[in-house]
Amino acid sequence: MTGIFCPKCGRDVDILYGKVCRQCFIGGKKLLECPAVIHLRICPTCGSVFKRGKWSSGEDEVETILDSVKDNLKINRDATDLELTLTPNKLDYSRYKVHIEAKARIEGVEIDASQDTEIRISWETCDVCSRIAGGYFEGIIQIRADKRFPAQEEQKECIMIAEDVAARAQERGDRLAFIAKTAELREGIDIYVGLIKLGRQICRAIIDRFGGRFTESPKLVGQKDGEDLYRITFALRLPEFVGGDIINVDDTVIEVHSSGKYVSGIDLDTGKRFIEKYDSLANVKKLGRMQDAVSAVLVADEKRIIQVLDPDTYETVTVKRPEFLSAKPGDEIKIIKTAKGIYVLP
Repeated sequence: MTGIFCPKCGRDVDILYGKVCRQCFIGGKKLLECPAVIHLRICPTCGSVFKRGKWSSGEDEVETILDSVKDNLKINRDATDLELTLTPNKLDYSRYKVHIEAKARIEGVEIDASQDTEIRISWETCDVCSRIAGGYFEGIIQIRADKRFPAQEEQKECIMIAEDVAARAQERGDRLAFIAKTAELREGIDIYVGLIKLGRQICRAIIDRFGGRFTESPKLVGQKDGEDLYRITFALRLPEFVGGDIINVDDTVIEVHSSGKYVSGIDLDTGKRFIEKYDSLANVKKLGRMQDAVSAVLVADEKRIIQVLDPDTYETVTVKRPEFLSAKPGDEIKIIKTAKGIYVLP
């Protein structure tokens, strides 16, 4: 006999915990509490979850179930070294049973507990999916190009940019920042957006990549709670020129490599690199495309000037020698004939 007894149950024990034996100490402590039934509202289309009075983007269905259990689970505030295991079991289309096991220490005493809870799902269409299904949109982005039709590659990249901007906006919590639909037309693309500010964000992102400009045209479409509702048309115009174009900028002939916030390329007179802000360019005229290049024979190289044989007239033409030229007389080189004369291409 140890001489120590529990004042609550009278057992002889080796040690007391909080002035009682281990069994009495544990019996007075509740490690976890969880409702027997948890009700959950999930959108069947996108998996969003309704909680705390609003719809929030959801994850995998099982992860959503486990998160709902954790949200409703109460753990003893004195518990330390907690080990929690949740085991879900799908009962049918709208019900899960989750087995909860927990181990922890309270004032140094190991305690474990287990419980089952049932998750009952109510499948409801969320606010975003409801608007998409109803054809709701606040703005249309009309993507066109000056004096040409946007290339297929440009159209695909514009759509990718729009989708990326919308995805990042939703990650920041703008659930209505969705793309309702995209219409690909011969003259360009129309992108329907769920938020006006998303339309502006997409326009700015596309202009950062390709250059260009956009304007806004509001149209009154109704009223809600005494406030006017507007639908905005964003008219976005891509630049007339793109990579591979030959342009004349303030009397300088440039082969364009890339066009966006900045236009970069090569000065075909000197062979030097060219880079300028798109917005600062003035008196720009398109002279041709790299695809218009033809082969010609280099007749003579006189350091600052060269002579080439015009493949159409077979006349010798004198042009400035660009820095990038490495060919020797007798070699074939690529040239382009423009309204400003003949230019050698890299």
